[in-house]
Formats: sequence, structure tokens, C-alpha cells
Amino acid sequence: MLSPEAEIESLRSTVARFFSVYGVVVSPMALTFQVGVPPGGIDGPFDALRIELVPKDYIPTITQEKGETLVHVQRRPRPRFARTQVNLILLLVTVLTTTFFGGAWNWADYSGRPFLSAESIGFGGLFFTLPLLTILGSHEMGHYLVAKRYKVQASLPFFLPSVPPLGTFGAFISMRDPIPNRRALLDIGVSGPLVGFAIAIPVTLAGLALSAASPASGLTLAGQAQPSLLFRALSLFFPLPETLLTHPHPLAFAGWVGLFVTAINLLPAGQLDGGHVARALLGSRQLYLSWSAILILFGLSLFYPGWFLFGFLIFILGVRHPPRKLIGIAAVVILIVTFVPQPFVTMANERGLAFEATDGTPLPGIFNQSIALGASVLLSFEVNNTGPIRESVVLTVNDQNLGAAGFVIRFTSYELGSVSTPVNSSTVTFTLNPSQHAVIDLRVTAPPTWGAPLPQHVSFSVTARTSDGLVHSELPVDLRLTP
Repeated sequence: MLSPEAEIESLRSTVARFFSVYGVVVSPMALTFQVGVPPGGIDGPFDALRIELVPKDYIPTITQEKGETLVHVQRRPRPRFARTQVNLILLLVTVLTTTFFGGAWNWADYSGRPFLSAESIGFGGLFFTLPLLTILGSHEMGHYLVAKRYKVQASLPFFLPSVPPLGTFGAFISMRDPIPNRRALLDIGVSGPLVGFAIAIPVTLAGLALSAASPASGLTLAGQAQPSLLFRALSLFFPLPETLLTHPHPLAFAGWVGLFVTAINLLPAGQLDGGHVARALLGSRQLYLSWSAILILFGLSLFYPGWFLFGFLIFILGVRHPPRKLIGIAAVVILIVTFVPQPFVTMANERGLAFEATDGTPLPGIFNQSIALGASVLLSFEVNNTGPIRESVVLTVNDQNLGAAGFVIRFTSYELGSVSTPVNSSTVTFTLNPSQHAVIDLRVTAPPTWGAPLPQHVSFSVTARTSDGLVHSELPVDLRLTP
């Protein structure tokens, strides 16, 4: 093992092969060599110096401070990465949470199938878990592979499990070595968003095609994912109503998440990928842009509270960035077209059922109808789910003892969309999605005779209630009897 003096002299000789050294500063953290700038620039000689030192477990970096060019050389620290078993365990756990809390959750919302059914789990895994983790994993592998190209040691991706509606907090890689220069900083930082963006585009297009071909039947989410400029532009290839644009097929939602993660990472602040881009474009002036981004996030928290937490985290982690413009400008454009100021809109959470006329207008307080003895009348009306979630609705006739007088009151059919279901009962049960309505036919048959005196009016009611009994509505019916 070399003595400290011999080690310093060995490193000085190595650096002097590529730069003219006129000073050495020794500190506990690194050796700093004051060097002259070669006529052809610093990039080529510095890359050659890295190739020489990295295999010997030395990490060089280069900075320009107060008019001087400085080459810093540090010993490579001891490995701190967990074994790859940790990466694998986290990946398997995240696959499970994303399948159940992301895939099955979103498929059940989209299709109306039970959350834990084989269909929700299988199709949720296929159309949500697989594409989303592919986008997130490819994003991190973009960083990893470009870091390897620059001989910067990095970990494999660590995936993070989470709760609905995604099932994952995303993924990250850990850098062991300092980034050697601004070119490497930009290339490593921007590679992840570009790779993730490139994969998210076809995933989104395929999901929008499925949204158009197989419209949702569930739509029970408590919040609506708001489309970005790019998401709206892609949806022009598959024209969709606004309902499907905010509640797309789970594959399209996976693409939406991929595009949104790209936007988040490209925010020009702190240690985010966008912070690398800003540093490459603006140098030390990146600090002002980083502070501006944080203030904008705090302002956007008026529309979506989550932005406050995100801005606060950037502030705590630091707004400064550790010391090819075309790639940088492309990253800025991607940020603009994928960023969503208000990513989720919370839907009204008040559950409700309403009786309406068949033309969609509210019914008066009492449904009036004339009926002759021995005759029948058909009453038609709608039941509308005015709440934000899918409801199982039970319709019941309360005949108020008219059955004992010879009246027969029965539901004869209910129609959902274009499907009509015949029934013959005083009780009927069906399921309504948010804002969906059912057209109900109710037949009333009067008795052939009635003892004197004949009453002018008789009444009964129809009650609509949810299966849990927490929501109900009543429709009074008044019958005018004629001989």
C-alpha cells in the first residue's frame, strides 16, 4: 500500500499526463489539482483521465471555479448498495401491490366487475401492472445504462409498493459515483425521461384505442384523471367523449401515469431529472429556475393539494444542483406537453337516487294518473343514480293495502341502455353506474268492482334504495278512480 505522499505523487503524475498541473490542494475529501485548459478543450483529456483512474477505484470530477479549472480525485467509497435480492424482493412486492391495488382496482372501476374476481386480477395485471412497471422500469434502466456508459456505478432499480389507485410509488436507482461532468449529468439525467416517454406513447395510443372500442361500464372512481396537452392530442386519433377521456381503459391510464411521471421528473428543480437539464442549459442560474418551480408548485396546490407536499420535499432535499442544448430543449418541450397542473379532479361524493320523467326532467312531487275500474294503466319513469359510485338499486312498490282491495301493481320491465329486461314483480333489483338511469315500466290494474261509495283518489308509492339502505328516494303515486 502506498504512503500518502507516494499516493499523492502517483495521482499527480497521472493527472499531469492529460493536463498541465500547477497546484495541488489536499483536503480530507479529495485531492484537488489546479490545471490549465488544454488547447482542444477539457472534455477529451478528462474522459481519458477517467478511463485511467476509474479501474483503480479513483473517481475524478472537474469543475471551473473563480476562473480556475480544478480536477478533483476521490477514492471510490465502499459499496453501500444492498444485494440484488433486495431489488428482486421489492420488485415482486410491487408487482403484487400494483396488480391488486392498481390493476384489479382500476379494472373493476372500468368494467364494473368485482374487485377480487379472476377477471379483474388477470386483465388488471395485463393491461395495467405490466405496462406501468415496464414504463417505470425502462425509465430507470435508461439512467442505469447511460451511467454505465460513462463508467459511473449505479444500482439496479428499486421499485416501491404503494396503495390504490396505482399500487406503486415508482422506482429509483442509486448512484455510487459522483457525476463526472455536465455532459454526463445531462445525458444520464435526460435518458430516463426520454426512454419512459418513448414507451408511454404507444402504450397510451393502444389504451385509447381500447377505450374507444370497449367503453367503460363501471366508472366508480372517486377522482378523475385529467388529460395533459399530449394526452388530448393523442386522443384525437380515437375520438372519445369527455367521460371516457377522464375514465379511460386501464391501459390508457397506465400510459397517462407514464406521461405524468415523465413530467414530474422533468420539473427543473433540485435533484430531479429536470434539474440536470436546467443545469446543463443555464449553469449556476439554474438555482433561480429551481426556486421558481417550487413557488409555482406551492401556487398550484390551491388546485391540487398534493403539489404542496411535492414542492416541500424538493425544498427539503435542496434546490441547488451539484455542479447539448438540443436534448435539453427537447426535455423542456416534453415537460410542457405532459405536465398536468391539476392531475386529479375529485368528484362530488354525495350519493343519491332520483326519480325523473322519461324525458330526463324531474318528476313533480306526486305522480298523478287516472284509472277506471277493471282497467290497467302503464306508468313509465326513470331512476337516476346521481352519486359518484356504482350502486345496486332496489325498487319496491308500497301498495298501502291496495292489494287487499283488489289492485294488482307490478313492475313489468326495466331498461338499461339498449337492453330491456322483462319482470313481473313488486320488487326489482338492478345496478346503476354514476349518472346512469334506468327506464321503469310499472303496470297498475284496478279491481272490476268497488263498493259504494267509490273514492275519488287512492295512493301508493314506489321506493328506490341502495342495497346498503343508506340512500333512498320515494315517488308518491296518486290514482283518480273513475267508474
